[in-house]
Amino acid sequence: MVVIAIIGILAGIAIPRFIDATETARGAKIVADMRTIQAAEIMYYAKYAKYPSNTAATTGGDANFVALIQGGWPTPPNGSFSIAKTLGTGTAGTFTAGTTATAYTYTNASAGQADPGVLTLTGGTQGGKELTELLGGTKTTNP
Repeated sequence: MVVIAIIGILAGIAIPRFIDATETARGAKIVADMRTIQAAEIMYYAKYAKYPSNTAATTGGDANFVALIQGGWPTPPNGSFSIAKTLGTGTAGTFTAGTTATAYTYTNASAGQADPGVLTLTGGTQGGKELTELLGGTKTTNP
């Protein structure tokens, strides 16, 4: 009986920690995916001397941009996520929590793609936010 009680107590402590760990892992994947897309944007600029226009050729963009991302255009993980806020003053120890996101969207409305585009998370409670905002910083503006 005592052994069963101890196992129950340990399970009660461990299960919430595992749930937090999966939410944090999903958040880490979102950050890594968005940084991978940003790296592809820089490689595209180095190769073509302009920034890509949109996510894919099907949306009027350049398929060469998507081709620079190894494994193809990523998709966000299913389920709720948690991203540690590492930017901004007073954000240490705080998190951006969100529900299932559906996609990453890259758009560039600058004339001739002279300026970098905007990469946002689509869907869920954090939809429309850029990576900087998810990390606790302020929204960026292009010149």
